[in-house]
Amino acid sequence: MDDGLGGEGPVLPSFCDLCRASIAPGQAVNGQVKDSSFAHPVDPQQDGIRIVTACCADHLAELQRQYGERPFVTEELWVAMIDRAMQQHRMGLSNDQLVRETGLSLLQLEAAARWCLGVGASADGRGVEEA
Repeated sequence: MDDGLGGEGPVLPSFCDLCRASIAPGQAVNGQVKDSSFAHPVDPQQDGIRIVTACCADHLAELQRQYGERPFVTEELWVAMIDRAMQQHRMGLSNDQLVRETGLSLLQLEAAARWCLGVGASADGRGVEEA
């Protein structure tokens, strides 16, 4: 199996994201869900889109239903993007560097920080307590 790094890697076991059951190789059912807590490790175009793995179509549908009921909070996504950048730069980043690394504006960085602190309104106009 290709490990995505140009070599062959071992086949790792999959587990259902709903029931945590072990899934035999080739039997997993995968799908996408919108998730504002998820920043893709290497592809910013996939931020906010989580791949979920299930043991059957019913469990995939249940996962999609559960994620569909969860609000998508823009500031939460920005926090995930900031976290990804900070993980890649353990010595820290200035605000200007963080703007370059994340593609966010200073106002968006500030809104993400306020969201983390639980103060202010979210980008969609809801108060944090409503999000």
